[in-house]
Amino acid sequence: MGTIRDRGLVKWQSALIMPEHKVLNKKIGEVDYFLNKKLIIDEYQVEEFENNIHYAMEYHLPISFKLHNKGNPYELYGHCVYIHPYTKELRIQKKDSSFEYIQFEQIIDVIVED
Repeated sequence: MGTIRDRGLVKWQSALIMPEHKVLNKKIGEVDYFLNKKLIIDEYQVEEFENNIHYAMEYHLPISFKLHNKGNPYELYGHCVYIHPYTKELRIQKKDSSFEYIQFEQIIDVIVED
């Protein structure tokens, strides 16, 4: 009679892993490890952000934004000159008179400078 030969763990190993696959798997693991997740912001914080932005626009005060961009937090400093109501996009004028557009969902914190 025929006997069944068990190959052990060999049967569960993949047949071929190319060096490109190893590098790609390593990069994916590193990128996810170093990215920061966006904080959960409640309704009251959103309302406070909106009030601070409107106050700064009314009195033309500089604003410091803490933003979350694809896992990398960064700060933006300038004057808010326009809010687009439908796209929820802010137009920020920086010190060098250039403009930067940010989405309201990117905002982590808003500080009005006096």
